Amino acid sequence: MNKKSFALLAALTAGSCCLSTVITGGTASAAPLGSVGMPNPMKAYDSVAEAKAAAGFQPLYLPSMTGYHVSHVWVIAGDTIDIEYTADGKIATKFRLRTARCTELTNDNISGIYGAKWEKQTIGGLPVSVAQVPAERKTYPEGYAAHWTYNNMLFAVSAENIGKPEFMHLLEDGLVELSKNYF
Repeated sequence: MNKKSFALLAALTAGSCCLSTVITGGTASAAPLGSVGMPNPMKAYDSVAEAKAAAGFQPLYLPSMTGYHVSHVWVIAGDTIDIEYTADGKIATKFRLRTARCTELTNDNISGIYGAKWEKQTIGGLPVSVAQVPAERKTYPEGYAAHWTYNNMLFAVSAENIGKPEFMHLLEDGLVELSKNYF
């Protein structure tokens, strides 16, 4: 690098340090820049109750006695509650359960799964769309997803690292039945 280029680079570096010191009120730390891009629509909450209060409605919820416990809770864009569950004793087996009101969303698929081949099935008297989702690794079983509508509410579940019999049991004997009984 020649001397002129080096001098110019040194001057620009010194100038940017001075400017950052002025912007931050005298400290030598870098000045934070404004937000870039879209804000994250997912807001984390510490409990399902807090998410319920923020979104203004009761989500479909699976009690911990089922062998799954809540690991994360979010409200997406103020109108969808997203609860992530982890299977007791199987930390790789996770699923997410989403609930939204039909009046606030125009698409009936709130699963977040795109490009999957959805197949309509009737479960508990309700039309439910079910899809197989590729596994994240070859050593894990395929994942599955489902979405359905009942009584002006939208529901979706997606699971990873779970076998089809366990997923269908969870869907048929748990989630769809709970949505019919409590919504």
